[in-house]
Amino acid sequence: MVKNGTILYAQHPTGLIEPGVTVKYVEQEIDLDSAPLNGGVLVKVIAMSSDPYMRYRMREPDNKHAAFSPHLTLGYPVDNFGVGRVVRSEDPNLKVGDFVEGYLTFQEYSIFPGPKEQQHFLKYLVKIDRPPSIPASVYTGTLGLAGKSAFVAFDTWGKPKAKDSKTLFVSGAAGPVGTFVCEYAKVCNPNLQVIASAGSPEKIAILKQVGVDVPFNYKEQDTAAVLREHGPIDIYWDNVCGSTLDAALVNMAPTGLIIACGAIAAANTNGDGCNHFEEIFERSLTVHGFTLGTGESAAAMPRFYEVVTPLILEGKITTREHRYSLKEAGEALLAVHLGKNTGKAVVIVSDDE
Repeated sequence: MVKNGTILYAQHPTGLIEPGVTVKYVEQEIDLDSAPLNGGVLVKVIAMSSDPYMRYRMREPDNKHAAFSPHLTLGYPVDNFGVGRVVRSEDPNLKVGDFVEGYLTFQEYSIFPGPKEQQHFLKYLVKIDRPPSIPASVYTGTLGLAGKSAFVAFDTWGKPKAKDSKTLFVSGAAGPVGTFVCEYAKVCNPNLQVIASAGSPEKIAILKQVGVDVPFNYKEQDTAAVLREHGPIDIYWDNVCGSTLDAALVNMAPTGLIIACGAIAAANTNGDGCNHFEEIFERSLTVHGFTLGTGESAAAMPRFYEVVTPLILEGKITTREHRYSLKEAGEALLAVHLGKNTGKAVVIVSDDE
């Protein structure tokens, strides 16, 4: 038997996630040689992703709000996108030593697919051929859920529009989705003016590093005034919703495009609504909402690694991380809602690269 550090889902939150209350670190044990796999695999976890959408999963099973994501089950390990190496396998498609990515538990050792309570519709695990120069943890961010979300939506709707556009605005831009969009947009059209917002001097520095033309701190500058000065906006990538979406709506160019990726302003509450919905029809705007792997944008998924891996190796898409230990996973899950992480929030479980 060996120690198997685990993050359990302990209590449904009513507001923000509370480390040590909502989720708890416990030390369990596992027999690496005889733990039942039931046709699956045993994975030594390397890194796990902390993402804002996880808050939507922290709800009662009969609560259908945010049904796009499966609820977490009280008393069971928290699960999310992660990476690791196979140490035992009963799956003919995966062998010992394979580097895999997919839905794993926040544990030192994770059994896939795990108990039926966690075999939800997002469950998957696949082998990845990782170039040695790319750290394993990058597959939780730029080459993981965040990068895939940014790529499939922008490639599907943003790229065609960007060819004839002058200005892109990205909110919540210093996170892994936002920086990806800022950089990939410049790959699609080097002449595109990129406006981007973030909430701290450190994050503004990141925006400058990724080539943003007009970075601004929304806590210190009026968003509507910045957009009015540098707009109109042809494409708005929305990561936050709320008052920022309202400011964007009144500064959109006619026939502009809005890609709705996230609503972090509403993740812990019911949000503050939208006061300028009429601008959508008055300006003949197109709005595309999406979740990863569904709808029209899903067709871009098979090309993700083929397109993005070379861009990372060439330095055209960059990565940055804010690392947490497994014991700090609760802090990592909270940080993405408070803007405390600088770079991708990733939980490093082991150094087995």
